[in-house]
Amino acid sequence: MSAEDQVVFIDYDEIERWRAAGNAHALLDVRERGEYALGQIPGSCPLPRGLIEICLERLVPWKDVPLVLYSTGNHRSVLAARTCLEMGYRDVRVLGGGIDQWAAEGHSPVYGVNVLGKTFGEKLSVTDEVQQLTPDEVAALAEAGEPLIFDARTSSEYAKGHIPGAYNVPGGELVSTVFDAGIERADRNAPIIVHCAGRTRSIVGAYLLRQAGFDNVFALRNGTMAWVMSGRELEREQRPWNGSDAETEGSARSAEFAHRFVRGTHAFSIPASELAALRERREPCYVIDVRMVDEFTAEHIPGAVSCPAGQLANAVDEQLAVRDALLVCYSGTETRARIGAALLARIGYRRVAWLAGGLAKHDGPVETGDPNAYLDDLAFSGPDVPTIDGGELSDALRDGTGVLVDVRRSSEYALSHIPGSVWIPRGDLERRIGAHAEAGTRLVLASDRELRSTLAARTLLDMGYRNVSVLRGGINGWISSGRATDEGLDGADVSLAEAKEDAELVARRPKLLERNREDMVRYLDWEERLGTEMLAKADGSPGGDHG
Repeated sequence: MSAEDQVVFIDYDEIERWRAAGNAHALLDVRERGEYALGQIPGSCPLPRGLIEICLERLVPWKDVPLVLYSTGNHRSVLAARTCLEMGYRDVRVLGGGIDQWAAEGHSPVYGVNVLGKTFGEKLSVTDEVQQLTPDEVAALAEAGEPLIFDARTSSEYAKGHIPGAYNVPGGELVSTVFDAGIERADRNAPIIVHCAGRTRSIVGAYLLRQAGFDNVFALRNGTMAWVMSGRELEREQRPWNGSDAETEGSARSAEFAHRFVRGTHAFSIPASELAALRERREPCYVIDVRMVDEFTAEHIPGAVSCPAGQLANAVDEQLAVRDALLVCYSGTETRARIGAALLARIGYRRVAWLAGGLAKHDGPVETGDPNAYLDDLAFSGPDVPTIDGGELSDALRDGTGVLVDVRRSSEYALSHIPGSVWIPRGDLERRIGAHAEAGTRLVLASDRELRSTLAARTLLDMGYRNVSVLRGGINGWISSGRATDEGLDGADVSLAEAKEDAELVARRPKLLERNREDMVRYLDWEERLGTEMLAKADGSPGGDHG
């Protein structure tokens, strides 16, 4: 029996009926992330087939929730569906014909990632709820010594380059930072400028401050991209923010703002006992920790998703595959959780709540560890796969007695790969391997550690390849032992555009994948169009149909 014989197919009309009824489900794009970014079905979540065993149970922790998978045609999605069934998911379906058939039926794929949150940011822009200044205008204010400038991104992004004079205060911390510094609306006449790399987080950060009562607040139009395109340099000097006192998240001013900000949305408070009961019954419910990552690492609710409040518009939709699940935000008390819940409700999520009393009122178990700590505990059952060390691999490559296959993402490969390797993403291994190997060819599989390469090796063994092994310690081990790597896409059959889109916003990029001026202009134009298209769709004028 073929894999396709085991699969249930579904058409898109059925998915639309589920959406209209609010039926919980996950629509998963199992292509590579770069393919997804270049054009996806609205409302889908990226989960490359090669990461299913690693990521699916965190994206969709409930085995009874229906999964709908799609790829270009049926090939990868059918194979992915078989994996999901083997993992114990009980309702797995494939969108017949994939995105190609969907597009042939007259629908328009959506470009980009985090589209839901970015559309919210552009709505704030086009409805004039946030005013923006150009780099020339910000530079003139800075020369006069007037503005207070905040970089609303993560600390790692800030370190790569920010507007000169900017302090790094992630967007979810802006209101409490300004209040805790003793800055009052009445005594602050100088402008406050908020920036990010592009548009969304600066707009949302400025919006929060304006909602808190500060009228003289602006977003830097098009962020650091526009700053660089204007011919100006970014600064890399670290500027820690030193507030004037030690007030905490529970300060009266921050708490009062959070109370007002959530009022009028459909978000609601949920007590710890009710949340515990929902989780005990295994009902679809994401618990979202909106504090900073170091706070999450020190202590968090088991199974919680880490997404600081300032990143909610720009990252959370790639962590919430079941869009109609209940979303419950929590923080130390309630302040940041109320702000996070209010943002999610305004962004467009249907069922949003915050944990009453915050983590302080949570009397259940807690865990420590960073958001990716679960990777250290992953283990997959199945036959053992032989491994070789870096020295053996070096000998095989030098003698031409083996083929080294890198099964990571294209952007990871471009950043650093072993010389002489070829790139085949694990999710498309079955279709591509025949161009590089025969049944008896010596094949060595490599990934960052050994997770993806071991899974890929088992696939090849199942296909009948007899001489398969895995690089022990992965590419990370190869690098830590001092061996050489190459940067770039030599050995990879992938377009430069797809590899650029594969790179995540906060990830380190090789020079080849850095956005050039044309890329920046195209990206910023796309973001701006999200707002105008949304308004056009709302008033029924032409151009508002996203398909």
